[in-house]
Amino acid sequence: MSALPPVRNRHNVCVICEGYEDYHYFKRLIDLNVWASTYSFSLINVKSASNIPARFQNEYQNDRYEIILIFCDTDKAPYREYAQVKAKINRFLGKRKAAEKVILFANPCTMQIMLLHFGDISLKNQGKKTNSAVIEQMTGIRNYDAHEAQITDLCRKINRTNYPEMKRRVAEINFPDTFSGSTNISVFLNCFEASDDRWIAEIRKALS
Repeated sequence: MSALPPVRNRHNVCVICEGYEDYHYFKRLIDLNVWASTYSFSLINVKSASNIPARFQNEYQNDRYEIILIFCDTDKAPYREYAQVKAKINRFLGKRKAAEKVILFANPCTMQIMLLHFGDISLKNQGKKTNSAVIEQMTGIRNYDAHEAQITDLCRKINRTNYPEMKRRVAEINFPDTFSGSTNISVFLNCFEASDDRWIAEIRKALS
């Protein structure tokens, strides 16, 4: 009788998503199977930035995951709500810059990252009406107002072919969260694609 394959433990990663766009987009990236099978992602849609700190605290205290990340927008200067999220996470963990270790941000919004699958773009705000013309130009979706059917339609257009294009473009805008048109998602994409899991241990150590 042939030996059974070894049982491989997958790292449980929780991602708290600010809203529907963030949730569906992150789920689409998972479904593309472009990341290492080392990780098992659980997504939580908290439907508002104001709900992020309480949910993060709840999941952290329940200790069900090896690491808990946050995927959210910065919106626009002066970033009051985003700054409050970071401050509350820092206070809860008792570390001055703890939030910087666990937040995947998009300035001004996740839609910018989504559109970078299709071309170069730098959004100035997260307004649906303001951005609807460029969304139609780049994706063909008319009158975009973030209805779930529209989000699903947009996510279907994101695939394994344009994923590398997005990754190349976000690497070029890996600036601090106060810079308009920036995101740090490229750092995490590299972690998710690699089976080397030391990044989890490093973040856990920084938070302890």
